[in-house]
Amino acid sequence: MGEQVGTAVKDDGAGRRVVREVGAATRLLRALMAPPLHAAGITQAEYHLLVVLEDAGTTTGKEVSCRLNLDKTTVSRQLTALEESGAIARTTDPANRRSHLITLTDEGRERLADARRRTIAVLEDRFSTWPAEELEVLADQLARFNDQLRGVTDPPPPPEPAVQA
Repeated sequence: MGEQVGTAVKDDGAGRRVVREVGAATRLLRALMAPPLHAAGITQAEYHLLVVLEDAGTTTGKEVSCRLNLDKTTVSRQLTALEESGAIARTTDPANRRSHLITLTDEGRERLADARRRTIAVLEDRFSTWPAEELEVLADQLARFNDQLRGVTDPPPPPEPAVQA
């Protein structure tokens, strides 16, 4: 609830608290996840790319950049590093020879599985006092929160090609 201050209303409501808590959680999770990811030999950016590729199966760099809300150039550099390390493979898209299809390699799957094991171990240790039901509720609420934000932050779909008369 707001507090009347002169003619202005000072808002210390839920919106401000959500922004503050999500920001703190983001910073804390980055710090908490850095050591296990480093031990697995991948960066946080690479981890997120590998997760997207695991979920998508075979996809394009453009689709990866859309899913992560990142600039295509940034994603391209990260994909190049993953390709050079053997974690992904790129092949020319037969439907569009200017585009590449990206897939996880066995090496990429193994690195992702290792990183996931290590990060889950850290989270299980950190949340060992939480009942499983509360963690499920938190996960559900975070999924709902992210779904709500996706409508705001997802880039618009590319325009349809112009029809030539």
